[in-house]
Amino acid sequence: MLKCNTLVLKVASRCNLNCTYCYMYNMGDSTYRNQPKVMSDKVVESLLERVRNHCQQYGVASFNFAFHGGEPLLAGKEFFIRFISKANAMLAGVATITYLVQTNGTLLTREWCEFFDTWGVQIGVSLDGTPEANDQYRIDHAGRGSYRQIIAGLKLAQQYTVKNSQPGVLSVVNIDADPLDIYTHFKEIGVNNISFLLPDSNFDKLPPAPAAGSPFSGDTPYADWMIRLFDAWFFDDKSRLTIQYFRKIIHVILGREVVSELVGTANNEVLVIETDGSIEPLDVLKICGEGFTKNNANVLSHELTEALNTPLANLYQLSHTKICAKCAACPVSEICGGGYLPHRYSSANGFNNPSVYCNDLLKLIIHIQNRVISQLPQDLLEEAGVTMLTYEEALQILEEAATGGEGSRFAEELEAY
Repeated sequence: MLKCNTLVLKVASRCNLNCTYCYMYNMGDSTYRNQPKVMSDKVVESLLERVRNHCQQYGVASFNFAFHGGEPLLAGKEFFIRFISKANAMLAGVATITYLVQTNGTLLTREWCEFFDTWGVQIGVSLDGTPEANDQYRIDHAGRGSYRQIIAGLKLAQQYTVKNSQPGVLSVVNIDADPLDIYTHFKEIGVNNISFLLPDSNFDKLPPAPAAGSPFSGDTPYADWMIRLFDAWFFDDKSRLTIQYFRKIIHVILGREVVSELVGTANNEVLVIETDGSIEPLDVLKICGEGFTKNNANVLSHELTEALNTPLANLYQLSHTKICAKCAACPVSEICGGGYLPHRYSSANGFNNPSVYCNDLLKLIIHIQNRVISQLPQDLLEEAGVTMLTYEEALQILEEAATGGEGSRFAEELEAY
């Protein structure tokens, strides 16, 4: 049964920054130009009715609203007051609600932080590490770096603990930055919860290559970067940060079910609502082409279930089990889950590909798995028959599987887009 427990709300479809890697505005999809700049009250009323119906029909007891953009603070405080007041009233007794705002941080003021504290909205801030690493890509419309403004907003947000939670940070990996410098910097500025993201790329838009002479210039530069970061984190016995990506991989290795777009085999239960009410499966899929995420579903005319049953939304929801032949043969497929769906796309084969980061993910996951195993007692490992797998052995397994010629049972569906 497909259901939804999270809506990413594009409450503002414009941004005061112009990050060069932005999937919303700078990777080939211009449909935002035809949408309202701010979500209307009519759309809000309708989407809340759809959420209430969905929660009642499918027994969804907890529901998450993530205010997003563009830059969501451009919608203004009155928008948030109207939205949260209506949501609390319409979903009272139906579902417990969690609110999150994901902001670039540049517009955060003490008044905004007090406002979110009062209304119980958790804050997430996007920051790519040191000033040099951040300002390489996170720039404004005049080409100026944004670090100084972001850090000012982050420091204000850190003075508040909404639902006992400090603001989390989203950070896109900059392959030209030193991962140890990034890790140390986040500790120095008091960040305690961070999610690292690989740059949004696919087979038509390849990941940024490391600079000439980079220590990460091998065949798996992103794995090598993340491995260095992981080891610094794993062996840190002083105020270790919470790095969500690493924790989720470890949890899957240890047999826990993890609901994540990035790892594991669980369904994704997220939908995106644009300012005009359009219901989309995943905003990052915009990197696949102009209008790629449009599926003719809208909260003004469709229930959430109807949107979930559109082909692309269905594929996204089940993306960790609808995988290509190479992924099906991979020894870490139940940990990787085939990788992030947007990273699998090519215009030639649709989604019938492994991730564009396939070997990087394979190498990283095996490294993490072996680090975890190495911490277990030797007698326990012998009793359980657990042995370490090397990256080279995994590549050999995949090579042998490829010569077997078995295709994916989802190949036709995966190539449909």
